[in-house]
Amino acid sequence: MFFGVLLLTGGLLLFGYNYRMEYIAGKVSDEALKLVKEQMNQKQYGNTHKLEWNGETYFGILTIPKLGLELPVQSKWSYPQLKKSPCIYTGSIQDGGLVILAHNYRRHFGKISNLSIGDVVNLTDATGQEYVYLVEEVFTMEATEVEEMANNKYDLTLFTCTYGGKARVTVRCVLQNKADRYPIIEDKN
Repeated sequence: MFFGVLLLTGGLLLFGYNYRMEYIAGKVSDEALKLVKEQMNQKQYGNTHKLEWNGETYFGILTIPKLGLELPVQSKWSYPQLKKSPCIYTGSIQDGGLVILAHNYRRHFGKISNLSIGDVVNLTDATGQEYVYLVEEVFTMEATEVEEMANNKYDLTLFTCTYGGKARVTVRCVLQNKADRYPIIEDKN
């Protein structure tokens, strides 16, 4: 009986901790999104591909309409940064192998397994250039296949861990218009 109560208490504490972390991540992400949008609207960064807020560097904004998500994306990833918002894991828009990861919090990538082939994913960089991607594949990879995440033929990959961390929910996307990868920049001279 004692061990049962101990296990139940431990489970409730773990649930409470995870709920609190998810709540904090959502709040931080919302605040960062607001400030990143303000910087983008002020166009104070010109052709720079980075935005700064609270000591962090942001690449831009990821929007997934079907899931009602709009999230700031940090330029580099680390475990502490990942607790705040999605991060670029590897790649870039220009080379066509951009990989973005996030925690499986509901307000981050917790629902990406609900995406379907043909769903839209938008990515707006710091210059305001918008890239429209279409979901081509949704599947689960083993946790050990992280290198496979970056070695792919897709323009954009989103991934997060499953609950328990034993696998990775993976969404592969293709750029809707490949010409958008290298936008034409007008010469104002």
